[in-house]
Amino acid sequence: MNETIAENLQINKQSWDAASERFFGRTALPEFGPYAPTEKKLNLFGDDLSGLNVLEIGCGSGHSMKYMISRGVKEAWGLDLSRNQVVAANKVLGWEDSPFIFESPMEENPGIPEGYFDLKAI
Repeated sequence: MNETIAENLQINKQSWDAASERFFGRTALPEFGPYAPTEKKLNLFGDDLSGLNVLEIGCGSGHSMKYMISRGVKEAWGLDLSRNQVVAANKVLGWEDSPFIFESPMEENPGIPEGYFDLKAI
């Protein structure tokens, strides 16, 4: 990875660590953001998530993972650049240092199995 990308990732990480509390649970599934239709209307994930293995890239505080778990996914995995977001996601999900939530930029694979997931969400 070149220095400019590494520097930008570090700046982004520091920014998200600093701002993470302001984004706790905001625009999490089943919502996509302010003034946007909800998942109920769009149905992007389909009616049945049961039995699926899902990966959320940029999982933030874990609220969207919690939503997918409530919809019956088999396994929910998350990836986020911010350590504070990873800690928040573990708390929201009631997990303690889950092996399924990774602190890493999406440009690097911290050990997530390739070809394992039925659904990847960003």
